[in-house]
Amino acid sequence: MQAFAFKHPFILLNLLLLPLVYWLSLKIWKPKTFIFHSSTVEFKDQALNPKRVPLFFRMLVLASLIIALARPQAIIAHTQSSSGIDMLLAIDLSSSMRIPDFAVSQTQRTSRIEAAKAVVASFIEKRKHDRIGLIAFARYPYLVSPITLNHKWLLKNLERLNAGLIEDGTAIGSAITMGINRLKDLDAKTRLLILLTDGVNNYGDITPILAAEVAKNFQTKIYTILVGTDQFIPVDEKTLVQVAETTGGQFYRASDLHTLQSIYHEIDRLEKSKIELKGFFEYTEIFPYVLLIGLLFLIIECMLSLGRYRILS
Repeated sequence: MQAFAFKHPFILLNLLLLPLVYWLSLKIWKPKTFIFHSSTVEFKDQALNPKRVPLFFRMLVLASLIIALARPQAIIAHTQSSSGIDMLLAIDLSSSMRIPDFAVSQTQRTSRIEAAKAVVASFIEKRKHDRIGLIAFARYPYLVSPITLNHKWLLKNLERLNAGLIEDGTAIGSAITMGINRLKDLDAKTRLLILLTDGVNNYGDITPILAAEVAKNFQTKIYTILVGTDQFIPVDEKTLVQVAETTGGQFYRASDLHTLQSIYHEIDRLEKSKIELKGFFEYTEIFPYVLLIGLLFLIIECMLSLGRYRILS
């Protein structure tokens, strides 16, 4: 939103004096003018009052100076939203996430990773005012996107994820530790880590339980989501439950798309953003342009005074 204002508006009261100054100048100053010319026809009009027009432009110069001293400013109002919630989404990219056992409908199935990406993308789009980051992990965790409000860029990075492209394994404890390191120094009121996996922690020096204790110390809440079934690979539901309970989060399990959507919808409901709007103003000084206009009026006055309306006294 843009507005216009004067920083020192009381100075504009001086504009009221200009008509009086103009009138007094015409009445008091009466120079004697002597011009020798063979004919007086050309000077008939200006002989009536040869200084009226230049004086008018002089008043415009004074008006420009007064307006400039009042400091005219263009003001643009800005608002910035902040939710106070920072979160990281950790997604398992081990080769088992390619298993196509995720029910989309009674007749259609998709891989675990594709189902996860679709639901996570929808979740990100709903959290417009939250800063969100993305971690992927298999044998080792790596940062896909730092915490950001640029969700469009975040979604592009999410779309690029594919299971089985990095060294295989499931390092849940290491993924949690990376998340803690990324969240611990932020000044958000709430820090969340939403971890999605389909297996058992089998790599890394830090166990998920130890990592959860550290997360608790840094006021980081962890939601754990176990996807798929245990028909193809073993799962460790007990550990994921304990991780969530230790940090004040919750554990969920999903083997179909509808259930997974419901889980992220539930997390979205539980962790509602409290949006705070912060306003600030941007000021642009206009007085230099007013001074330029005044200078133009001054040049016009000088040209008139030296030319057609020249006065000899």
